[in-house]
Amino acid sequence: MMKKILWLVQSNQITPTILDFLQLFQTRMEKLIELSFIVPETSSDILERIKDLHPDCFTLKNRTATNAYKGYQAKKEILKDSKFSCGLSVSDVLLLDDLGGGNVIQTTLNIKKEDNTCGLILQIPTPLGSSESEERVFQAAVIWARQHRIPIIGYELLPLDTRWTLAASLPDGVITRYWESHDHLKQRLNHQNIWQLPLYEAAIFSSVSANFNLNGVKASYHNRATLKIPETRTVLFLTHNVSMTYEYQEILRIIAPLGKKLHLMFTFGEDQARGSHSQKEMVEIIYKTELTHFASYSFHNMDSPWEMLTADSLLAASACFQTSIAQEKNIPSIIFDPMLPPMTHGFKQRVNNASHLLTAVKEVISMNAKKTELGTIFMQLAGSAPNND
Repeated sequence: MMKKILWLVQSNQITPTILDFLQLFQTRMEKLIELSFIVPETSSDILERIKDLHPDCFTLKNRTATNAYKGYQAKKEILKDSKFSCGLSVSDVLLLDDLGGGNVIQTTLNIKKEDNTCGLILQIPTPLGSSESEERVFQAAVIWARQHRIPIIGYELLPLDTRWTLAASLPDGVITRYWESHDHLKQRLNHQNIWQLPLYEAAIFSSVSANFNLNGVKASYHNRATLKIPETRTVLFLTHNVSMTYEYQEILRIIAPLGKKLHLMFTFGEDQARGSHSQKEMVEIIYKTELTHFASYSFHNMDSPWEMLTADSLLAASACFQTSIAQEKNIPSIIFDPMLPPMTHGFKQRVNNASHLLTAVKEVISMNAKKTELGTIFMQLAGSAPNND
């Protein structure tokens, strides 16, 4: 029987782009894993919007202790003698809130557990953006999964590199969007199952993701499959232009010692032909010796800039149209220009000597080693792939 993974969706966790991606991902995994979406009755307003995911709606049951003092006593009993580092007891901190009307509310989920269920996916709430309803469903889902011995994986939509790590510590694993959250939770939680998504998937899980991101993830899935690029290979997107043929040859010579770890994506344009030679032909002829040092390379039409999301970083000989797009989309980029001073601005880095260029590319390779595609994580849950943390 095919393994089944449940994905819990609540009201403010879905955008048109995320919805389109989830449809794409559900189709992509359909021969490997049964991916089913579930929605709590408190979020029934989104059922019509996400009907193409064929979601199931489940009910909740709330049990409330309406007496404030009894609620405080129940919490104090659970907390026992736990104290903050300064010596103040945690229960004393709760005293004012509970006698001001706080209640103990226990939420349970009425979800049918099937024998082939091997995982539950849900968004991790944070105090600066999640609703009380979301938080109750999250806590109840963790308890439900524990009771049924189902691994629960939380994912980052709102930033997780914050002081609040309790919610992130409850799931059996955490999927992060950026390295800041990945490294922060690794350090604070000492948790083995913390994954960082590649950029083309991470960019989808955002309130401002758009068609550029959706086209990017589609292109990335296609490129990595058809070009047979393993996850362990770092991809560089070279914004090649024939007017800088010499400069790009120099870049290839400098990074050649790292070449067996790299796949190069060259942009090309139909108007970049010179004489009888296309831009592709010129790259393969002029850089024939340099290209032998690299694991693989491919060509991509510059009129499809979203393909740069496939790469772990852009690499350019000068600031240009593609680096501007990368800067707007928070895509890491390295510019090697010996004629200008070094500079770092957001995800954009400019270096002006060979040593610093080599160091920058080494850093990209190191960062890529932390990334795991969503499909790989799902296959790990189903027991069909090795842990790739």
